[in-house]
Amino acid sequence: MTLDETIDLLQQIALIDDRVVKVDEAEQRAQVAMWATVLRDVPLAFAGEAAGRHYAESAYPIMPKDIAERWRRQVRDRLSRSTGTFEPADHPHIDPDDPTGDAYVAALRGQWSAISRGQSEPVGLRELLPPPGTDLGSRAGALVPANDEFRAVKEEQYPRRARPAGPPELAVHCSYCGASAGRPCRLPHNDKPMTGTHPSRRDVWEAQRSAPAEGVDA
Repeated sequence: MTLDETIDLLQQIALIDDRVVKVDEAEQRAQVAMWATVLRDVPLAFAGEAAGRHYAESAYPIMPKDIAERWRRQVRDRLSRSTGTFEPADHPHIDPDDPTGDAYVAALRGQWSAISRGQSEPVGLRELLPPPGTDLGSRAGALVPANDEFRAVKEEQYPRRARPAGPPELAVHCSYCGASAGRPCRLPHNDKPMTGTHPSRRDVWEAQRSAPAEGVDA
């Protein structure tokens, strides 16, 4: 966040809690400088949502550390779900044989930054594995579909347990708690996974599902 964004955030907070913003002009300048320093890596949109979640849980005035801690938890969660794979071929200006070069390191840092800030989704191990039912034993290296005998033996040795299907809105990112697609929503007060989802996540899913139909002429 920049100084201007920090001032914007404090003005928003002051509308709901006048205990936060200082009255004295000198104290205000010091407060803005401190908040901007603590929240320098936090996007303004996330800081606003974090402030709302804070007052939904607590009657105490918010401090910049409250926002910064929520941000660190989200970053840790997103990065922990990323395999850290990096494809130099996607960056023509990078020498793939020089992983210590400035361009290579800058591109790698940019990828991690985009994942941590929610600008791109983390790629987990599940996304890198082949689809279920494929045989990796081909000499040619190609993926060969498993035959019926293989499936029968596998089912006998490793019977699948019936698992209830999750809510369909898990297919989209949750802007309220920061959960990525396919991951459960988390309770804001203790960060535990929820059995259901936040209403805003379902709203996004409903909007995406109905979007193609809205663009078709009657």
